[in-house]
Amino acid sequence: MAPRAGSVEPDREEMPSIPITPRAVLTGAVAVATLGLINPYLAFVSRTWDVGSGSLLNSPVFVLFLLVVVNSLLIRVWPGRAFSRGELLVVYGMLIVSVGLAMQGGLPYIVSTTTFPFYRASPGNQWEHLILPHIPFFLRLNSIEHVSWFWEGAPAAGVPWREWLVPMAAWGSFTLALMVAMFSLGALLRKDWIERQRLTFPLVDVPLAMTGEDERASLKSSILNNRVFWMGFGIPAIFVTLGWFHTLYPSVPSPQLYAIEVGRYFASKGLPWSVLSGHDGLRVSIIFPVIGITCLLPSEVSLSLWLFYVLFQVQMLTWASFGVAEEGGTAAIAINPRMFIAFQEAGGFLAIAGAAVWQSRRAVRAAWRQLLGRAKVPEDPYAPLSGRWALLLFVGTNAFMLWWGVQAGMSWWGYAALMLLFYAVLLGASRLVAAGGVMYVDTGFWPRGVVLGALGSQPLGPQTLTMYTYLSVIYMYDPMNLAMPQMMNSFKLVHSARLRGTIFTLAAVVALSAIIVFGVPALLQMIHGKGAAALARWPFTSYPQWGFGELDTVLRSPQLADNWLRLAIVLGAGFTLLLVWLHTHFVWWPVSPVGFLIASSYETNRSMWVNVFIAWMLTTVIRRYGGLRLFRTFRPAFLGLVLGQYLPQGFFAILSSIFGITQPAG
Repeated sequence: MAPRAGSVEPDREEMPSIPITPRAVLTGAVAVATLGLINPYLAFVSRTWDVGSGSLLNSPVFVLFLLVVVNSLLIRVWPGRAFSRGELLVVYGMLIVSVGLAMQGGLPYIVSTTTFPFYRASPGNQWEHLILPHIPFFLRLNSIEHVSWFWEGAPAAGVPWREWLVPMAAWGSFTLALMVAMFSLGALLRKDWIERQRLTFPLVDVPLAMTGEDERASLKSSILNNRVFWMGFGIPAIFVTLGWFHTLYPSVPSPQLYAIEVGRYFASKGLPWSVLSGHDGLRVSIIFPVIGITCLLPSEVSLSLWLFYVLFQVQMLTWASFGVAEEGGTAAIAINPRMFIAFQEAGGFLAIAGAAVWQSRRAVRAAWRQLLGRAKVPEDPYAPLSGRWALLLFVGTNAFMLWWGVQAGMSWWGYAALMLLFYAVLLGASRLVAAGGVMYVDTGFWPRGVVLGALGSQPLGPQTLTMYTYLSVIYMYDPMNLAMPQMMNSFKLVHSARLRGTIFTLAAVVALSAIIVFGVPALLQMIHGKGAAALARWPFTSYPQWGFGELDTVLRSPQLADNWLRLAIVLGAGFTLLLVWLHTHFVWWPVSPVGFLIASSYETNRSMWVNVFIAWMLTTVIRRYGGLRLFRTFRPAFLGLVLGQYLPQGFFAILSSIFGITQPAG
């Protein structure tokens, strides 16, 4: 999480950067546009595949595999037209910085949240008087009939494009500004994280291994040509294959490996054990890519990820043993244990973000001096932006977003408070992915809830609270799909492949433009053809219903500031700084701060802890009894656990689309 004592910038000469070719950018743009066009149908109608979620998106991995296969053929039949390794990595980099927007990164939430409060307003809930007056006109459709078309399906007239133009332009401008701000912040910290602190970026190992080390990527030079790799590949591939055949022939056995509710066995046992049951109760999943990636991590990181989860559950049991629980507690103390722990983690994110900026203060100071013309910085060929431009764009885009929020009716300080916490999550999540390879970065809190818990709702006012709901549902309720960690991975990819950084910035702009230009119309066309109400609740109904339900509650019964939660933030920040200090200054300290930040989150419970524990046990045994030599021997098998899940899923998604196979709605 933090660099160990004695970390220094590597003393080496910069090697010449490799130019990024126009055809690489064109290929990446076509791939992004194609995924933006097909994702709405595959993800929400046939439910056979989607562009992916989490820190390692499955669609870029599968597209890269297809390109490596095609390139292998080109090398044999048309060598002069074969792609270089760098060109394929550019395509992958363009994909990871953009395609997440098509699924859980914003676009489905933007279109559903734009219409949801108007469609669900009724005389019973009185939203017409309680909520709708606080929604700015440039974020709404002009016709309630067109709102109904979105949820119930449009007539032959199709999508009312003119109605959607203004709200999509408004949200599009804010989204692009936010993406540029994240890109600029990442560019500002990139060199320090990669070269001085030497963070490992474990997820970047996947595309680098797939493309091999030869100048022209092929199956021969790829990790797919390694026999040990196929030992790992075969395990998840068998389960994926059984699952697909089970959809065709239910008599084919398909073991249930995902989200097994172990907590239900504790539901009838009363306190304290009943706290392990319910919606957030103890769950077990076997997710092979998580196991594979975690096997690549240092033991201090993998130990932290499962150890702090166990300590979180011990805390919940301890609170419940004194009668203090979310439900069914009898103690007089007015505290929600899960929320108290979540606010400690919020303090941890604030602390880790502050520590990250402090550790990179030299880079920030150099960019500031460069902006003022007081210093000349040697050219970095791998930098996506110079320090001066990174700082200028970060300040400029944030100034625009502040202006945008004020125009939407927010108070400037209310907007600033929310975004301060959001940037803490962005920096913390990026650090978790870059240093810890965490595939599902989730949080036990949301910035909106932290602001309300610390300040109360009355000082904010109804318009600010309404915009809190919009910003939270669209950008902040799915922290495992934030774009900044993907951008940091792309910067590491550019550095490892020695690509020209400034040209990659242009490629990233092309990719982001392509996903918006092609993704939004495809999404609206699909929804108006089917009707959002006829599709699965997630993501079109569940998150807006949750967000506006919270807004309804807080507008009717204003929330007061909670001193217990304020204390939790302070305690969490202090404990995190202590962990960072121990991890930075003492080589013998065995635990990273990573696990503390996400211990109570839903995805840690559902997707992470068991898999991390399995990987930690496996690698501990390998290192202890076989040493680093045996660990290096098995390393291709660990990557096989990742690709053995992603590649067969992509293959069967193609077959399902060809034969019209669909999955039942969730």
